[in-house]
Amino acid sequence: MNDSLSDNSTKATEILNRMFEAEMEFMRSDGSDFSGIKSAFHPGIVVHEPASLPYPGDWCGYEELGRLFKTMHNTWSSMNIENMLATLDGDTLFMGCTLVATARLSEKEVRLPFAQILKMKDNLVIEAFPYYFDTALIKAVLGYSEHGKKDIALS
Repeated sequence: MNDSLSDNSTKATEILNRMFEAEMEFMRSDGSDFSGIKSAFHPGIVVHEPASLPYPGDWCGYEELGRLFKTMHNTWSSMNIENMLATLDGDTLFMGCTLVATARLSEKEVRLPFAQILKMKDNLVIEAFPYYFDTALIKAVLGYSEHGKKDIALS
């Protein structure tokens, strides 16, 4: 393997580990301590979640990022990644993995390919574009009908 590719992969993995640890630390807390988030995310952070998920839209800044993490925590009892591959090219980090998540209410598991493009500034994540392989499957596991309404029977 080319040494520069290996170095880029190592740095990308370090950034992702710091980012995921900050997310998990915040979700385990009462939501008032943003120190971990500040160690991994730029103050101008914007996360672009797909419109077809239960937590859609652009989440901007630390406060909204914290609300997104809490929403995800309330939606999923566990979220893990497997088989992560990542590389850094300038200020852009590319990562792919298998996402494994368990719905909090139904206890059903979803396992699917997941990718993310992260933009970096000052060694912090400033913009995130998550790509879920099958948002319809995610919504079904969470108990949403094909029309986007919560299925009362699964709640």
